[in-house]
Amino acid sequence: MIKRYTIRKRIWITIWFTSVFSAILFLLLTFYLYDRFYLQTQEDILLNRGEKLINIYESEGLSGAFYDGMTYTNELTESKVFFIDFLQENPGGLRFLTNEDIEQLRNGQTVVSSRTHPIEGSDILMTGFPIIENNRLVGTLILYLELGQISEPFRPLRLMIFFMIGLIVLNLVIFGRQIIDTIIRPLIDMKRASTVYAQGDFDYRIPIQSDDEIGELAETLNKMAESLGEVDEQRKEFLANVSHELRTPLSYIRGYTEMMQDEHLDTKTRDQYYQIIERETERLQRLVNDLLDLAQLERDSYPMTKQPLVFSQVLEDVVYRMAPIAQAKGIQLVTDFDPSQIVLGDNDRLEQVIGNLIDNALRYTPSDRSIYLTTKTDGDLTICTIRDEGEGIPTEHLERLTKRFYRVDKSRTRKDGGTGLGLAITKHIIDRHDGTLAFTSEIGQGTTVTITLPLLPDEDDGFA
Repeated sequence: MIKRYTIRKRIWITIWFTSVFSAILFLLLTFYLYDRFYLQTQEDILLNRGEKLINIYESEGLSGAFYDGMTYTNELTESKVFFIDFLQENPGGLRFLTNEDIEQLRNGQTVVSSRTHPIEGSDILMTGFPIIENNRLVGTLILYLELGQISEPFRPLRLMIFFMIGLIVLNLVIFGRQIIDTIIRPLIDMKRASTVYAQGDFDYRIPIQSDDEIGELAETLNKMAESLGEVDEQRKEFLANVSHELRTPLSYIRGYTEMMQDEHLDTKTRDQYYQIIERETERLQRLVNDLLDLAQLERDSYPMTKQPLVFSQVLEDVVYRMAPIAQAKGIQLVTDFDPSQIVLGDNDRLEQVIGNLIDNALRYTPSDRSIYLTTKTDGDLTICTIRDEGEGIPTEHLERLTKRFYRVDKSRTRKDGGTGLGLAITKHIIDRHDGTLAFTSEIGQGTTVTITLPLLPDEDDGFA
């Protein structure tokens, strides 16, 4: 089983490992400097002083100058020096030397080593210089320096190094806490938020505590939660609307079907009931068809066959088909189209868009009024406007007109309105044609719908 370490624990492990590693590194560096530089320097000084005294001995022997040099070294330097005379019966100072040292001196080699003072028990750095006459070891010049004196200059450096180690550890701890505050805690908040979101509650928001990548991530998750909340609300609203829209015609059909089972029902009333059932069946069929179309459009599986089209011809075909309905309502359709405009589109779907918009305009335009349909060219775009002289739409409703089942007047009956999906389908079809759909309106003046579609370049229009 893999042992689980939280990010918080990993960070603290990293911090303490770094602290220990830094401390060990500084200690090793101290010993390295002490051994390789300062201790080596002191060793060179002892050798240099000993060689000078040996040079005096070689030139003058055990003279006053030699003893004066030893006195100077003992009194005016931190090192100590004495002479072992092997010609004496019991020479003093032999305790400073081992048998290996004496053998090395007899071979004419200088002894250099760190050892314990044979009398005082302190650590010393010692050098021994052989004095050989006639191939015989007659004496040895010993110079030594207490290592306590050598390390004394290093104490401030060691204190500074330990202070630096402590400062580094403190900074690492503070840095670790800052990492936890700026990274771990927001991640914990994000984890908590994801758990809440998974339970279907999208109202929770992650507190944004920094203006960096973590803060941007938290802001993105908050926006995602807001979007998911809107989608969830739309889903609930959509299901409620679909249930309501389906329940009503089904209730009509069921109710009138039950009433038609009455044997005493006269023929005229029965025919009326048949007409109501037929009308509600057609409404139910339109609703189901619109739902299927909308579902296909939203997942980009709606069948479309795009080809070069004379846009004015598309508009004129729809106007011709809607003219009898307008005439029956006493409404005039006024057109002004540019016959030179060529668009790449699906003829049936564009006719569906124009037909739906004209149908909406006819629903809300009183008799003896007009509906104006125009097209104009703006660069490589065609701008088609459909303006009615109806009652108008409040400004706060314009942005939501293309929402599914959205109605400006919630009390509007189904006789006054369609399925509530027409404008949503229209918006998706226009989007699939790389166009835009916009609404402007004034209360009491009417509503204008503006469609913008890209024109097909002349070399690509397919017309000779």
